[in-house]
Amino acid sequence: MIDFIELLYRQHKQLRQKAEIMWNENNDLHITSSEWFVLKNIFEGYVTVPELVKKLDISKQGVHKFVTSLQEKELITTELIKGSKVQKRAHLTAKGIVIVNESKKMEFKIEKMVRNTIGDKEYELLLEMLKKPLLKV
Repeated sequence: MIDFIELLYRQHKQLRQKAEIMWNENNDLHITSSEWFVLKNIFEGYVTVPELVKKLDISKQGVHKFVTSLQEKELITTELIKGSKVQKRAHLTAKGIVIVNESKKMEFKIEKMVRNTIGDKEYELLLEMLKKPLLKV
């Protein structure tokens, strides 16, 4: 029998793969699931690399790899900021903002697909359940 955590992981992975496939089938600019993850966290505002490392729970090298790739695709820019340490701060380009907004439309289509698959009542119940903390801390 598959345990609870594995079920959540598999559903998340399936949804992320569907989003990546839908995007890549309809766009010349290919973006990986990991790049989407970074993009969406940068979309929230100006973010430093250390903030991304902490927020995304991936290595500094991983964040730098994705930041470099997204810069090459002209979706983000970075700038050096001086403080107690010199850090890179990333933000979306105009092209990056358009891409993220387009992806939101695609994700809405995926949400509709899920709703059609499990039904309206179950979809609403699922949303309410996922909004609640799963563990008491």
